[in-house]
Amino acid sequence: MLNPTSPGADGAWMYNRAVLAIYDIWVLGVVNTFAWHCPTKSKQLPFFKKHLSARHLDIGPGTGYYLANAEIPSTTSVSVLDLNPNCLEDARTALGRPNMPTFLADVLEPLPLKEKYGSISTFYLIHCLPGPLERKMVLFENLKDYLEEDGVVYGTTILGTGTFNWFGRIIMHFLNKSRVFDNRGDGEVGIREALKKDYKVVKTEIVGNILFFEASQPIF
Repeated sequence: MLNPTSPGADGAWMYNRAVLAIYDIWVLGVVNTFAWHCPTKSKQLPFFKKHLSARHLDIGPGTGYYLANAEIPSTTSVSVLDLNPNCLEDARTALGRPNMPTFLADVLEPLPLKEKYGSISTFYLIHCLPGPLERKMVLFENLKDYLEEDGVVYGTTILGTGTFNWFGRIIMHFLNKSRVFDNRGDGEVGIREALKKDYKVVKTEIVGNILFFEASQPIF
C-alpha cells in the first residue's frame, strides 16, 4: 500500500489501476508527442536502451513500458524500485519476470538497495518529486553508493522552464496544481549543476520540453 506520509507520495498517488491502464497510450503516446514534442519510440526508448548494462536498476518504472520494449536479454539482471506497488507489479508483468527483484521505497529516503548496478534509469521521476530542486537532487547523491565504478545514472524529466504550447500549458497547470508534478522551478542548468557535484562526467540535452541527462564517474 502507498504510504501517504512518505515525502514522495504526492507524485505517486495518481498511479492507480485506471491511470496505468491508459498511461502508455495517453502519456507516452499523445502527450509526449503533442505536448512535449519528444516522441517516446523515436527519442526516449532508444535513450533508455543505449545505456542498459548487464545489471540494471529502473527507478520509477511506471507501466514497465521501457523494460518491455527495450529488448532486454534474458541474461540481464533487472531490478525495479518505486513507491507505488501497482507500478512494481506492472513492471514485473511487462517484462515477464514474476520473480524480478522489486523494492517498495521512497527515493527521498534512505534506499534499501544491497548491491551495485552498471546502469540506473530514472525516467520521468524528477518532475514528480516534491521541490525545491535541491531536495530532489539528493537522490542522485544517494545513488552513488549503488553505482558500479564504470556505471551510469541516466533518465529524462519534464522541465518546468521554457516555452510550452497550449496543450503543454494546460497539462503543466493541472498536474502542478494537483501536486502530481512539482517542476515549476526545474531547469536544465540547475539539474546539470547539481549532478556535477556528485559525478565527474555529466551530459544533458533538451528535446522539446524534455531534458535527457546522464551522469557517470561518481565523486566521493
